[in-house]
Amino acid sequence: MKKSIVILCLIIGLTSCQKKQSGYIVEANVIGLKDSTKVYLFNVNTYKDIDSTIIINNKFTFKGALNDPTLVGIYISDVSIRFWLENKEIKINSSKNQLLENKEEYSNYVVGSETQKIALRHLEFLKPLTDRKIEISQKKSSGIISEEQFKQFRDSITSTSLEFILENPNNYFSLSKILDYRFDLKKEELEDYFSQLPLELKKSSYGKILDDFLHLKRVKEGDDIADIIGKNLDGEEVKLSDFKGKVVLLDFWAGWCPPCIKQIKEEFPSLIEKYKDKNFQIVSYSFDIRREMWKNASDKLEINWPNFSKLTKINIDPVALQYDISSIPITFIISEEGKVLKKVEYNDDLEKELDKVLLGKE
Repeated sequence: MKKSIVILCLIIGLTSCQKKQSGYIVEANVIGLKDSTKVYLFNVNTYKDIDSTIIINNKFTFKGALNDPTLVGIYISDVSIRFWLENKEIKINSSKNQLLENKEEYSNYVVGSETQKIALRHLEFLKPLTDRKIEISQKKSSGIISEEQFKQFRDSITSTSLEFILENPNNYFSLSKILDYRFDLKKEELEDYFSQLPLELKKSSYGKILDDFLHLKRVKEGDDIADIIGKNLDGEEVKLSDFKGKVVLLDFWAGWCPPCIKQIKEEFPSLIEKYKDKNFQIVSYSFDIRREMWKNASDKLEINWPNFSKLTKINIDPVALQYDISSIPITFIISEEGKVLKKVEYNDDLEKELDKVLLGKE
């Protein structure tokens, strides 16, 4: 009987040891920080704060839980730490000076995250190329190499990164990174990648985005619009379908996108004036993730037409998937009945396309 009880206790003990941790704890010790300094933990994809605390004796702690490992940043005055957070015990031991000197994409002072380890391996894999980025950019600016040679260098970084991802597929880091490269791979390659993922990754937030990308119906010319719902800068809900009955120029842009700003500033005012009697309406949807940047750009451009957003990164926004958007700016001309008449790329003649619809010109 006693033997059975001992065995039962061992089984219970082993089971409890193997139980998946329900949350994360980040314990940091950073020498050189002032007491009572505010520390913020934020989600890099959404740029929204997850938590905040203060420093006491160079130490601070964050506790919480995540659905999936997430790329986060810790911001302390003029110091930042970027890493992959997951539901584990995470340790950060460093000094303020070390953090200021670390210019890498992911901090190597973070210990405890398996996803972070893979991210650092990816960083090391790319290092021979990324160490030359400044040199190559300067050569392009000086005219030593051509635009085509510069593009070839950038493409080599993409192909090398993809090589690492495809050789190390079954982890959250690689799955999240392949979303950035989804337009660089054939659909069959993405389907093959997705089919080999374990169920946990397929059901993750990143897996759902990739699954949607592979199977979500894309809006094409001649199709009815896929409705878009977001909020404007006043926090009011805006729907694309609200503008049915007008010829709509649906503009996808962001405050961090110089060509978008150039197009809005140089082209849109004259279009508004030219078609003011033609039942014409511009509607802008922003892929900004920071409200402040979106607002500042909107104010400078004096945008006084409908302008809304979900404040979601372009590579994870379902709107970008539905409208098959890989880069911005891009616009869609939509009929009064709500049908997509034309997808207009940045280098296309937008005014000529609008003349066809609004003025009947060929």
